[in-house]
Formats: sequence, structure tokens, C-alpha cells
Amino acid sequence: MCLSTVYELGAGASPRMLAEYVRDLRVSGDVITLTDIMGKEMQVRGYLERVDLVKNAILIAGQPPKTAHT
Repeated sequence: MCLSTVYELGAGASPRMLAEYVRDLRVSGDVITLTDIMGKEMQVRGYLERVDLVKNAILIAGQPPKTAHT
């Protein structure tokens, strides 16, 4: 079973842990719903910055990702 720890990336600060043992993640716009192994849900606003499957870590940024304009 793969469970992850979710961290929030702050501006210039160290990542802050939001949740442990996360089994499910759902994204709807800028709302991310995390569900842990016990079924407890937590909603946070932000954007997925990175998912590291080796370290079982999910990083959420508070600002939308920058897009390149062509």
C-alpha cells in the first residue's frame, strides 16, 4: 500500500506538513481534497507542485503554476 505525506510550500519558507498517510487525492479547480487511511477528509486550496512517488511526498503550492505564453 502506498501512502503519502502532503506538504504545503510557503513563500520562501520550509515545507509545512499538512497531512500524513494520505491514500487519495482529488483536485477540483484550486481545491484539493485529501483522504487519509482512516477515511478522514481535509480540503486545502492550492495547486499540485510535485508528486514524488519514491519519497511518497505530495507538494502543494498556494499560487497557480506559471504558464509560458507563446
